[in-house]
Amino acid sequence: MLCIRFWHGIFMQANGFVASRRLWEVDSMLGFIVRLAVLAVLGGAAVFGQGLGEFIGSVTDPSGAGVPNAKVTVTETGTGFTRSVTTSAEGFYTVASLRPSVYNLTVEVSGFRTFNQKDITLLADQRATVNVRLELGSSTESVSVVAEGVQVDTTTQTIKQVVDRARIVELPLNGRNAAELRLLVPGAVQSPGAGADQGPQKTYPGAVTISANGARVYQMSYQLDGGNNVDEYTNVNAPFPFPDALQEFSVQTSNYSAEYGQNAGGVVNIITRSGTNETHGSGFGFLRNEVFNARSFFAAKRDPLKRSQFGGTFGGPVLIPRLYNGRDKTFLFLGYQGTRIRNVPLSSSSAFVPTAANYQGDFSALLDAANPANPLRRVVTVLDPLTGQAFPGNRIPVSRFDPAALNVSKMLPAGAVNGSVFFAKPVRQSFDEGVAKFDHSIGEKDRLTVRYFGAKFDAAGVFDPANLLLYGDGSNIFSQNALLHETHIFRPTLLNDFRLNYARQNAVRGPVMGVPNVRDFGVNIYQPPIKAIESISVSGFFSVGDSPPARFTRNNWTLADDVRWMSGRHNFSFGVHTELSRVDLDNQFLSGGTFGFTSDVTNYALANFLMGKLRTFRQGAGEYKNNRVTILGLYAQDSFRVSSKLTLNLGLRYEPAQVWDEIRG
Repeated sequence: MLCIRFWHGIFMQANGFVASRRLWEVDSMLGFIVRLAVLAVLGGAAVFGQGLGEFIGSVTDPSGAGVPNAKVTVTETGTGFTRSVTTSAEGFYTVASLRPSVYNLTVEVSGFRTFNQKDITLLADQRATVNVRLELGSSTESVSVVAEGVQVDTTTQTIKQVVDRARIVELPLNGRNAAELRLLVPGAVQSPGAGADQGPQKTYPGAVTISANGARVYQMSYQLDGGNNVDEYTNVNAPFPFPDALQEFSVQTSNYSAEYGQNAGGVVNIITRSGTNETHGSGFGFLRNEVFNARSFFAAKRDPLKRSQFGGTFGGPVLIPRLYNGRDKTFLFLGYQGTRIRNVPLSSSSAFVPTAANYQGDFSALLDAANPANPLRRVVTVLDPLTGQAFPGNRIPVSRFDPAALNVSKMLPAGAVNGSVFFAKPVRQSFDEGVAKFDHSIGEKDRLTVRYFGAKFDAAGVFDPANLLLYGDGSNIFSQNALLHETHIFRPTLLNDFRLNYARQNAVRGPVMGVPNVRDFGVNIYQPPIKAIESISVSGFFSVGDSPPARFTRNNWTLADDVRWMSGRHNFSFGVHTELSRVDLDNQFLSGGTFGFTSDVTNYALANFLMGKLRTFRQGAGEYKNNRVTILGLYAQDSFRVSSKLTLNLGLRYEPAQVWDEIRG
């Protein structure tokens, strides 16, 4: 038994009433499914939505009767791109697969005045209804209407909201992470803990995990210009482009059409900006440092955080003097943002390290709870692990100390009289993002888009031979997304959208040069080739180390095709989508060993450490995975306009569930 989901929605617009319902979800026998799947394949279309929009409507005469064979033309104001269709015998029209932008709409037919409606804003994933009532007269006469506001979508059941460019640019964003604006959508909430990672340095910073209408956190689909934009390892969003490179994005939270699959929690379509006939550019810079930072009322000094963000955009037609004039057909958009963060946090961490007396074997201060050199403020008798009896005077012969522990101690800072140490790990992070988008109209029937987005994150590792407490790995995460999108018009009522997408995220973490491993301290165990310290922990006193060196690589290839066929009252869509994902993990998890010291045998954890008396030791072989999955999805859908006030949406989707395979067993 396989599962096919049916969408059946009825939408009535009468007295402001809109009703919708997903009618049923059923299982069916394999043979029946195959026959229906063959129907869905005809014409091949995209399972994943593209973030495109369309105009639909009716053209009527003064009596309300439909006007057939009227020429409807939409023109994108920024690029001069035009698309024309003719109305059906009933007077209906559809202009499909239009990118979000501002359009002018013109209707022409003999015996009626020409109708012009200007500045109609079309949003991502929107089906905008523009009904036209023509006036009798000569076609040389015209009636002009200026659009007011955004057209209301009254013909689909989808619940969605578009975050437009005005809100993206004008709303305050700490860190300029547009992904946070998804929380403006009703029903979308941030997950508890906002966890987007299954371990340190695996996922690009800035992923915001949300739940829509109570769905599971990791059940959101993300698309960038119609291409996959999901981190295939953690199933959260890959990076959003910076605000100045975004046109808008839509968030669909329920009742979306059959073209969407895989995740039931919601669909986010992100649209990047494109060049227009008008050459435009921008530059920006944001600076935060001690000069501008306000001092907290309870802080002794100002926050030392230094963060600078800078960059710019450029867009316009491709113009090569005396060689090529790309106005109305060839456009380029470029954008870059850099972010630099430098910080030494005001709130420091604390630890206790052995005192100078401890290194001489003298723990006598522990016998007096009031002694300033006693970090525990209680009496502690240090026991000899060989006899179980107290060391005389709480003094341990130095000859009993472990050489490896003494070598580690040489890299610990000197503490106060009781061994207390305060320290703050410095933060050095760099972000670089770039967008390049090329749009070209190949004649009147083909439109090509090529887009690349890259985002790179670097966090510097820390190693100070005089203070091992500051030790921390560095990490590098590089996210890339490339898209090829071509739209071909066979005839005004039949068009095809083809998309090829490649997405990759590669995360690498590891120590900086010069870091020792435990063998360098004198511990005789196996160690991996890359030197690192995973964990040395003295319970209640100090710990050093960080996550082991690792590489997490995700690759995704997506091939999709959409066909739209408008026939009379019907608006058919067919789709096929195939996706190949690879996740490769090379993680030296536990291979370096973890060492834990408690007070179990000496009654004092620091004494256990200096004598080399381990409580816990763990070492593993690491985590190495090579996972693969292939996803196939098919759909067929019809939007049937029964009348100007009633639209029937029917959809069929076939998407067999697939599991990840480990190719190495």
